[in-house]
Amino acid sequence: MPNIVALAKTRDRAAEKQTALAKKALRLGQLVDDRNTGRLGDEVIKLAQAMILCTLPYSATQDREITRRARLGDGSTLSVTFSAGVKDVQLPFGADRKLLAWMLDRAITSGSPSIGWESAWEYQKEMGLSRSGKNNRDLRERFMRISGLNINIQRKDTTSVAGKNFSIIERYYLPRSIRGHNADPDQRTLVGITVHEPYEVVLNQTLFDDIRRHHVVVPRSLWSQTKGNSQVQDMVLWLYMRCYAAQSESVIPWAALADQFPQDSNRRRMREHAREAIRMLRHLWPGCRVEAIDIGIWVDRATQPLLLDDPSKGRVRRLK
Repeated sequence: MPNIVALAKTRDRAAEKQTALAKKALRLGQLVDDRNTGRLGDEVIKLAQAMILCTLPYSATQDREITRRARLGDGSTLSVTFSAGVKDVQLPFGADRKLLAWMLDRAITSGSPSIGWESAWEYQKEMGLSRSGKNNRDLRERFMRISGLNINIQRKDTTSVAGKNFSIIERYYLPRSIRGHNADPDQRTLVGITVHEPYEVVLNQTLFDDIRRHHVVVPRSLWSQTKGNSQVQDMVLWLYMRCYAAQSESVIPWAALADQFPQDSNRRRMREHAREAIRMLRHLWPGCRVEAIDIGIWVDRATQPLLLDDPSKGRVRRLK
């Protein structure tokens, strides 16, 4: 008699891959339709330049500190060091970057580092997630990792080095659905910790000021619809930024790409991810000029922008 439990657990990976590809095709088709009808630029999200150029880990890591480096268009170098500031809490990884981006965009859009946040459902609804205990638990864990994240940003050119150190979140007071449990009663007497409504998350002011000066405007649907492989998703956004900012022809060597995305030690696989990201971006944005060549990734000024600058909608290039 066949083992029914074993049969139930048997996965048809070929069918799963085919389903994933079909869903990706539908998402890309929707993006192209949004581009053709003009809806693509109606809603944008403002992402920190440093978060696009220097990515968080894709999977859980025991490392307490990691450094990413990227070369900017003006020849200077950007170095970002992420470090875990809370004992026994890991660095953010994987889809945690979506929650972080959501909070950063809310702050920039509102013009304040203080983000009102009344329930877990606010985030889940925007992300297309269902109401469930699992999604609430995932959100609580993601927020805990982000709340303990510290960052150092350095910009270096031929004559000087400028640096900043800050934590991502200065303070927070959140409902049980997000934070997981009420504040420890013993902490209610600590000086400087306010425990009262309204519920809010307050970003570090230095971080908020840096994002206002150095952020990238991305179509919200591009940010939310590029799901699946996290590295491909990061590369799509990274290439979008490079194509958006390009003023002249340049080549990004494969070695520089390895510095940009050091999480993947398999160089062949990394290049395949880059080629897939290029195909996705060119399909969505026919006017972009980007190509994988023998020595790296060739980028030139787009023949037609995907999004025109529009100050009335908050679409202004911030690519210093």
